[in-house]
Amino acid sequence: MTHPNALDLSQGDVLTGESHEVMRVWVTNGAGSSVWIDARLLEDPKIFGYLMSDTIRHAARAYATTWGKDERVMLEQIVAGLSEELRHQEGEITTIQEGSLD
Repeated sequence: MTHPNALDLSQGDVLTGESHEVMRVWVTNGAGSSVWIDARLLEDPKIFGYLMSDTIRHAARAYATTWGKDERVMLEQIVAGLSEELRHQEGEITTIQEGSLD
């Protein structure tokens, strides 16, 4: 089922039977985020860190091209927000579905 606010992937990479969705993230105005991660796909959490690094670089380019800003500045701002949130861990997270290998 497709949500009306889902990203349009029709102009993206060709996904094959070997493609797997690892993570899905939604934000709701004033209500925080909803994050789903299938940890079974990347057994080594360090590899997930590599994926997040690539994702942040893509995000910097997306922000730069969308808003006409410098990509390096956008990267620095994203990393600053990430570092701040990781240092302070102020927001509560609630687990809806525990992970398992079953």
